[in-house]
Amino acid sequence: MIELVPAAMLHAELLAGMHAICFVESWSARSMAEVLVMPGSSALIAVDGGQLQPSTTPPGPAGLVMWRRTFDEAEILTLAVLPPWRCQGVGGRLLEAAMADSAAQGAATMFLEVADDNLAGQALYRRHGFAQVGRRKGYYGGVDALTMRRTLDQSQFRELSSEYPGKTT
Repeated sequence: MIELVPAAMLHAELLAGMHAICFVESWSARSMAEVLVMPGSSALIAVDGGQLQPSTTPPGPAGLVMWRRTFDEAEILTLAVLPPWRCQGVGGRLLEAAMADSAAQGAATMFLEVADDNLAGQALYRRHGFAQVGRRKGYYGGVDALTMRRTLDQSQFRELSSEYPGKTT
C-alpha cells in the first residue's frame, strides 16, 4: 500500500537519489534541502510498504513531489515516480495531494514545467486538468519546457485534503 509521507530535511539525500533515478539533470541533496526550507514549500514522498530505505524495487520510496505556494499561486517544482511504480497512479496521487494542499492554503492557480519530450508527464498533467500556456526554449539542457497551468477550486479538493498528512515547513 502506498502512503504519502511529508518530506523533511533528513530526507534530502533520499530525495536527491530518487531524483537522480528519474532525471538526467537531477537535483543534489543540497538543492533538495534548499527547497525544503523555502517559505511556502512542501514535499511528499510516496512510500510503498512503509519502507523509506532507498530501493529500486518494492517495497520502498516510490515517488516524490515538491511544490511551493506564493499568495494565490502554486507551482510544482518537481514530481518523480521511480520506474517500478510508474503507471500505477502514484504520480496522480502525488499531484492531487499537492493541488489539494495548495488550494487549502489559498492558491487559485497552479503552474508547472514539463519537458517537451516527457510524453508520460504531459499526459499525467493533462489528465489532471493542466493545459499548456507557454514554451521555454532549451529550458532542460536543450529540450524545450512546456509551461502548463490549471485553476484550483477548494471544493474539488476537500476530500483529498484529508488524505494529505501535513506541511513540511
